[in-house]
Amino acid sequence: MYTTGKLDAVMDSDFGLGFLPIPKRTLFADDKQALSEDDDSGLGMECAVDLTSDEDTSSSMIASLLERPFACFSPMEIQRPKKRSERMMEPMDESARKRPRLPLTRLLIFFFQDKPLGDQEEVKDVVGRMVEESNLIGDGSQTCSLPTIPGKHPDLKSITNQTVVDVISGKYDDTIGSFLIVDCRYPYEYNGGHVPVSFVNKLGAISAHRPEDIPSILSQHKSMRTAASDKRHIVIFYCEFSSERGPRMCRNVRKADRDLNKDSYPFLNFPEIYVMHNGFKDFYQTHQNLCEPMGYTPMLHKDHSDDLRHFRSKSKSWSGGSKRRVSGSRLF
Repeated sequence: MYTTGKLDAVMDSDFGLGFLPIPKRTLFADDKQALSEDDDSGLGMECAVDLTSDEDTSSSMIASLLERPFACFSPMEIQRPKKRSERMMEPMDESARKRPRLPLTRLLIFFFQDKPLGDQEEVKDVVGRMVEESNLIGDGSQTCSLPTIPGKHPDLKSITNQTVVDVISGKYDDTIGSFLIVDCRYPYEYNGGHVPVSFVNKLGAISAHRPEDIPSILSQHKSMRTAASDKRHIVIFYCEFSSERGPRMCRNVRKADRDLNKDSYPFLNFPEIYVMHNGFKDFYQTHQNLCEPMGYTPMLHKDHSDDLRHFRSKSKSWSGGSKRRVSGSRLF
């Protein structure tokens, strides 16, 4: 049920009812024009009717209406609604330019307001900091322990493969007490070569590419916190290019983490997660000597076409056969 606050948020937003789908019809009985699947708007109807014409025209109009009762009937020329690309090229009118937009901070508070969050003022303060400062970890408590770069996914924290090597080699041991590296490629890719697994006093690297692997990742936070003591515990995700599978797993783990801790927002089991920029291919090219085993099996390797077909069919069933479209907003 909408509360007063929710209704105000909706009314203040940019929601509009324009460009609703309209059947593509004309008033002419001999019109055989077919709908085009490539038409961006799905509309494209054009009809001009002269209501002052003779009896034959009126008869044809009546016949057309009987044949297609939902056809448009107007004395004016009906213009095809403009495509999105055409609308974007037009200058914004003054009324639209002055329309107030809902601040991101208020939107986030609106999203969480019906959840049992504890101290609302503390939550507002955390959300406000996360909106204003891009280098905070997921619970808003402190800045990232690793240097981040602008990656392929603006909603995620990306790090270079050299930073991953620095983590492995102990350069950040004064800050990071435990880490987990998650390889999101298919098993045959992982077996052909991956980031090192065994480290002293570290959890190391694991293979996880399925949705059912998410609980096992989240379940390791207790042992990682214990190993980290008063230091940070972090998770790094990657796939072959870190374009699809690694980032998707990273987002899904964060979503599941939020769901698990919805009663204690903004607490997270893993507040600090990263994606290794450009994936294992780039890591192998620059740090081949660290790979276990010392090899690289591409996803499209000709000897694993059957394996690829198998795992891709599974991936489609997991994702519902569609790719998620991600906006430019950060992952909270």
